[in-house]
Amino acid sequence: MSSFRRISASHLVDQREWEREVQLYSDKVSVHNLQVTTDAGPDVWGRFGKPQPALVSVFLSLNRSFESAAERDVVDQSTVHYGKLSKNILSDIKKRAGGLEGIHALAIAVESAAFSTDVSGGIIGACEVDILYPKGSMLGEGAGLRSSTARKSGKHATMLYLKNVQIPTLVGVNSNERTMKQPVIANVWVDNLSYKEKEDRFLKLERILVKTIEQSSFETLESLATEVAEQLMRQFVLPETPGSNVRIRLEKPLAVPFADAPAIEIFRSSDPDDPFGRKMIVEANAGKGMQLRLVKPYMAN
Repeated sequence: MSSFRRISASHLVDQREWEREVQLYSDKVSVHNLQVTTDAGPDVWGRFGKPQPALVSVFLSLNRSFESAAERDVVDQSTVHYGKLSKNILSDIKKRAGGLEGIHALAIAVESAAFSTDVSGGIIGACEVDILYPKGSMLGEGAGLRSSTARKSGKHATMLYLKNVQIPTLVGVNSNERTMKQPVIANVWVDNLSYKEKEDRFLKLERILVKTIEQSSFETLESLATEVAEQLMRQFVLPETPGSNVRIRLEKPLAVPFADAPAIEIFRSSDPDDPFGRKMIVEANAGKGMQLRLVKPYMAN
């Protein structure tokens, strides 16, 4: 049975608006990295129906503080029993085995199980579900989805992400950095996602990311990140989920010997009122090609 839930476009918000929404709530109860097995969506090879591990995290924002539970030192109806929350989620995923089209359907099923833990029907104000497939990325530490819903307003935010994708490329200002490729670690988030039923898009997102970085030869992470943003807009956001935003963080772990990594992070919107978004839309409408912008290419000598 499908658990895919269609959400009104008027209730879809981006992650920044969602974060403002969730600040209205006081206390929270959460469960982190609940380990499950699921066949929802394709595996890293694009095969459907193959079981794979998933890490499920749930963050519940309460409509009011759990004062009575704190005062009486008991788990009462002013809070959420996180043991029951975990059991509800595990039970629901097991019951739905083979009936979930993809990770978004899985997130909605987890959300439903979380809300069912609210026996009084009025304590949970908002639910955030984060699902990570640790084996869902070919070159990274996983691919995931965060799905967030406010109960009263109906506002909903969906964000697709790739975690710590390591890609070798020629990048750097120093002369030694121009002689060979070095690893760049990329994290990508696509939010305000208009998710399509029966469709998980991690594989396409990672292919575009890897190709763009592998074939580039910029001196700065700033230029590289901007190029990645432009290619993701052209090849992923505008054709797949117009209206979405992209956030990209790039790190060079070998560039500074006594630091974990220098890094830059950028946010780009496809909103036509935003200069970057307007530029991307105009180029797409004009049929501009998707050729990668190469600056100061690698020279063997």
